[in-house]
Amino acid sequence: MNFYRQTIKNLPPVFRVPDEFQNRDVEVIILPLDENGQPVKDDIDRDEMGYPIGFFEETAGTVPDLPDRELQPPYEVRLPID
Repeated sequence: MNFYRQTIKNLPPVFRVPDEFQNRDVEVIILPLDENGQPVKDDIDRDEMGYPIGFFEETAGTVPDLPDRELQPPYEVRLPID
């Protein structure tokens, strides 16, 4: 079985871990959950890019329209760098 193992000093808050492990030296081990190195086959039909069929049609327009930005003030005029 292939795996990835790395020691990390001062674990950044990128990983969701218990508070007692934050900002400590830790060892991260990543184990694949698929069998024999083959990706797990799901029952979802996918297009040539790997997205589920109809994904974009179902999700298009789900983000609400945001208000227009206010006009930005003019740039500050500064002395040139020589």
